[in-house]
Parts: sequence; structure tokens; C-alpha cells
Amino acid sequence: MLATDIMTKNFVCCSKHDTLHDVLPLFIRTHSNMLPVIDESNRLIGIITKNKIFKILTTQPSFDTTIAEYYHPNPIYLSPNATIEFTRQYLLKHKVGHAPVVNEEMVPIGVISTEQLLRSYNIVLSQFESQLALLFHNLNFGLLSIDTSFQINASNSLAHQLLNINENQLNAFRDHPELHVIRELIEEIVQERAKVAKKQITLNDLNLYVHCYPLHSHDELVGAMVILEDVTQIEQTINELQLTKEWEQKLRSVIEFAYDGIILVNKKAEITMVNKGFTDLFGLESKDLLQRSTTVLFPELAIENVIQSGISILNTPQIIAGQQSLISILPIKEKEETISAICKITYRGLPHLHEALTKVKKLEKQVSDYQNEINNMKGTKYTLFDIAGESEAIRKVKHEATLAAKSMSTVLIVGESGTGKELFAQGIHAASGQRGAFVQVNCAAIPSELLESEFFGYADGAFTGAKKGGMKGKFELAQNGTLFLDEIGDMSLPLQTKILRVLQEKEFQPIGSGVTIHLHTKIIAATNQNLEQLISEGKFRADLYYRLHIMRLNIPPLRERIEDLPDIIQSITNRLNQSGFYVKGVTHSALTKLMRHTWSGNVRELHNVLERAANIKTGDYIDADDLPTFQHETEEKALPQQIPSTYKDKILSTEKEMIITALKEAKGNKSKASQLLGISRPWLYAKMKKYQLE
Repeated sequence: MLATDIMTKNFVCCSKHDTLHDVLPLFIRTHSNMLPVIDESNRLIGIITKNKIFKILTTQPSFDTTIAEYYHPNPIYLSPNATIEFTRQYLLKHKVGHAPVVNEEMVPIGVISTEQLLRSYNIVLSQFESQLALLFHNLNFGLLSIDTSFQINASNSLAHQLLNINENQLNAFRDHPELHVIRELIEEIVQERAKVAKKQITLNDLNLYVHCYPLHSHDELVGAMVILEDVTQIEQTINELQLTKEWEQKLRSVIEFAYDGIILVNKKAEITMVNKGFTDLFGLESKDLLQRSTTVLFPELAIENVIQSGISILNTPQIIAGQQSLISILPIKEKEETISAICKITYRGLPHLHEALTKVKKLEKQVSDYQNEINNMKGTKYTLFDIAGESEAIRKVKHEATLAAKSMSTVLIVGESGTGKELFAQGIHAASGQRGAFVQVNCAAIPSELLESEFFGYADGAFTGAKKGGMKGKFELAQNGTLFLDEIGDMSLPLQTKILRVLQEKEFQPIGSGVTIHLHTKIIAATNQNLEQLISEGKFRADLYYRLHIMRLNIPPLRERIEDLPDIIQSITNRLNQSGFYVKGVTHSALTKLMRHTWSGNVRELHNVLERAANIKTGDYIDADDLPTFQHETEEKALPQQIPSTYKDKILSTEKEMIITALKEAKGNKSKASQLLGISRPWLYAKMKKYQLE
């Protein structure tokens, strides 16, 4: 608190030319015992006190006498920024009770008195007491003050909580037998058997450290101060830390003896643990790798992509250090956030592994053949099990599709083009109890004038040009089976009306026939259009929409379940192999490239990309060079990539040399240089400052 905070701002001043007649009323108007005396420029030149006026009056002077001879020149004064303590000491030193407060131009701006100082001290004391009470009751340990009769004088809320007592229980140590251990410690202090008493106890299922200290007043022992520390959580943390250390040691042992090359990285893709298999593969030592960034040392592993996406990569092939290898990268998550990752490179014993995988593939082919026979009997190629992916989004839809297959309720499948709506329709039919055929109608591909005959069929001679003997419609062909209405949003309004009647009445008549056929068919419709918008535009019947919209499946686009990409790629390569291609899989670099694409064309686009790559590849695997250049990749390739390429060069190069190289390649552009180095711009700026590269 400063002088400006407590000074009186409502004050009056006088001039040395003022008479007693002028000054006396001024003292009546103010409570101050002093008036500042100012010159023509309002600057302070002295003071006149009330006592001085009284002394003058005892001499019975004329009231026309000026105060020029009586005021005190060169008075003491204060700055508005003077502290309260300085002001108190200053007034005491000069033995005055009042003083003017002036600004830098010596113009009075207030008056301060010892009375105001006392009031300010009361305010400060009150604030201090309030802050002290707040601190006392928010300490992270229990605190009690106890007199020699074991009565509690003061205690904070945490002490009440730890001792399980109320704040008004002053005699808790006499009334609660369970507190006898603490009372015994207090007795040691009160009876002066110890200067400090402390002990660890268990109370109310809590582990407490109790400290007792003597309290004195004028060298007389008046009681004890008791401090209670809850170490329950601390001990649990210590135990957990010990357990963590034990598991870390076990993990190190397992990793060290693992047959594969393994590294563990943190959230920044910095290596925190490495085994001998990894250092042997690259011909390095662990001290050269620990705490180094894999983005800089091993960019082809692309571990940072797994950390950012949280998507696992399992057994993808790649040539590493001249050897055919399989790479697996698993994100380690805590509360849905990726905090680290583990990378495993299998490069030993691969021939034996391939032999085992070949046997597994033969068994899988046998199972696939059996499944194909079952599917052929039902008129479908795919089941729900053929839909690749284990993401939460796709598992939810597959579960809903399984439920939809158990009843005759209509199903509406909604999703972007290429998401696999037909696969779901076939999967629902395969999982259903319908023994009839799966019949598909593309509502957008059939001319509008033929739609009615396509759906309902016609009798012999129904119209000119009708096929002799008539023709069965899709509804009749799908009897006891499933009718899949693809692109339902493109159906004409008149046909929508007739389809609605069939769905409501569960019966229909072929064109030109008087025979009524009762319908026992499961209806599945699909569209990539917004049917709600078509309804608002008058292009789709609302009642038909609600008839179809009983079981709705929303198929997520590929970009929303990118973690399913490895499984989908494997499924597509299997189909390519069944159609005459020979593809063992995709390399790690190819998978990394595919996972960076947004896939606006969804699974169909992915299939087309992989089929193209299968046509132009030169080896057993689809590599990154076999894939087309995606739009986002063009920008990345515009950056020069001439950082030292060999592992030895990268590791033996100093940070300063690497930064200089990157800055040269980026022509001084720090943003591009940080991308080349695979580190953040703040890190680059810090290192440039360290090496004086500004």
C-alpha cells in the first residue's frame, strides 16, 4: 500500500499572503491540523499548523495580519509512491503528525496523517489475517495448535478430515480413544520429555506422518503444534514407481533377447530403448541411437506417422539395410492419446516364416473355397466377414448389419460412392435366413420406360413386343430371397408410388396378368444421395423413405477409418491374386504413402490404385514407386531431399553440420529446413541460436 492510497485528497491550501481572517475558516473546513502553503504556481513553499495559529491568536494580533512571518518554510513532504512503512518512519523521524503529498512539480495533491496511517495498518492487518486464514485452511498438510490440557486451540480443515473429527470438537484428544497415539506424542512435548516428537501411524485407513513441536510464549511452554502429513498416495506412488522400474527391467530384458530388431520411441519419435537385434541390423551402437529422432535417422520407417495417426502397421515388407524385412509399428496409448510407439523389424529366419505363411494361405484358400460354394448357393460373392477392417466405426456398422439380417425389415444403406454398400447388402443376405436368390437392380441404369416391367415382369402378350411366355420381374426372381435396390434415389416418382404399394401390401401383379403374387422378399435399398434433400425438392416420396428407413446403415468413408487401410489392402491384394495377379503385398514405404492420401473415391479408388500398381510392378511387392503421385505429394517432392543418406553419415554428422546442410538446401528458408530435418521450427531456432547460425 502506498501514500497515494490513504492520503486525504479533499484538502485546502493557502498562500503566504493570506491573513488570519482568511486562514481561520480554512481550518474549520478541514480536519487536518496543517495547511499546505503554496506560491503563485501552486507549488509547495511551506506549511502552517493549527497550533501555530493558536499561538498567534494568544498575542491578540490584528486579523488582517498575513501568515508570511509565521508559516514554516522548507517543510517535510512525501511522494505519492512512498510506502506506508517509509511514511511511518519518516513522520516519526521528523516528529510530525501531518505532511503534504506532492507530485513531481511540487504541487500538493494530498495530505497524510498518522491517524490515516493507523487506519491503513488496520486494513493491512485485516487483509493479512484473511490471507493467513486462507493459507491456513488450504495447506496440503493438517495443522493443529494444542494447549497443555490437550484442548485444540486452532486447526485447519485438512486436520479435521485426516482425524475424522468436527471443527468444534476441542477435546477430541480426550474424547476419541483412537487418537491415543497422537496424544502420547503430544505428551512427550508437554511433559518436556522431547524437543520434537514424530512418528508414522495408520489412522482411518490412512498412512500419516505426525510431527509435534513445542509452542512457547515468553519462554514458557504453552502447548504443542501438530503437523499431519498424509503419505498414503506418496507410498502408493513409490510402490507404483518401483513396480514400473521392475517392469522396465523386464521389458529391457525381453527386448534385448528378442530375435527381431526392436526400438521404443517416445511421443517425439525419439529412441528411448533399443535392442541388439536393431543395432546389428544397422551396424550401429546403442549410444549412437538413444535420444535421437527416428525422423532424422530412419525416415523410411515413418514412425512419426503412426504416432500422429495412432494406427498400427503390422508385418509390412521392406528392404532395410539391404535385407528383406517385415516392419511392425504399434502405437502405445494412454487415455486415447498416443504417448509412444514400438517398432519391430523382422529380418532373421524369414524363409521359415514364409514357409509357414504359405501353409496358412493354403488352409485359408480351402476355407475360402468352401465359403464360395456357400455364397454361390445364395447368389452372393461376399459375406460380412469379407468386409475388411476392425475400426470402431466399421465394427459398429457390421454389428448393425448382422442385426438387420435377422428380420424381414427393410434396410436403407447410405454412404458415399465406393464405400462398399453392395458388399454390405450381399453380406446381410448371406447372414439372413432367406434361402432364395440375391437379386440386384441398379435403378439408375435401367431406362425409366422399362423399370416397371423389370420390377414386376409381364404376362404372355401383355404388350406389343413382349417376350413369348412372359418374363419374371425382379420381385418374383427375389421371392424368398433379397431384392437390392441400388441407387434408389434415381427412381422415378411414378415407380416409387408402385414400389411403395408393393411394400405396403406385400403383393403385386405382373403387367397384363390377373394373378396376384404374395411377396416374401427382404428389401435392401442403397443410395449415395441425400434422400431428405430429395424429399424437400419433391423428387422422392416421403412415405417411401419412411418405409425404407427402418434399419439404416451409415457406411463411413475410408478417410474416417484410415486405420482399416492395412486390412483392406490385404483383402484387395487377395482378390487381385484370385483374378490372375501375383502380389505378395505392399511395402512399408508404399503403405505409408497410401495412408497419407485422403481417398475421396473410398475403397473403390483404393482398389483401382492397387490394380494399376499390380499391372506395372516389377517385383513381388507393390512399392511406393508403383503408386501414382497423389496431389498432396507433389508439394512434398518440391522440397530438396539431399540430407546425408547413409545411416553412418547421419549419425556421425554433428547437429551443426546437418543444420547448415539443411539451410543451404532450403536456401535459408527455416520452415523448409525444419521439414528437411524432420524437426519443429522452435527446435531449429534454438539450435541455430546455440551454434550462432543466425
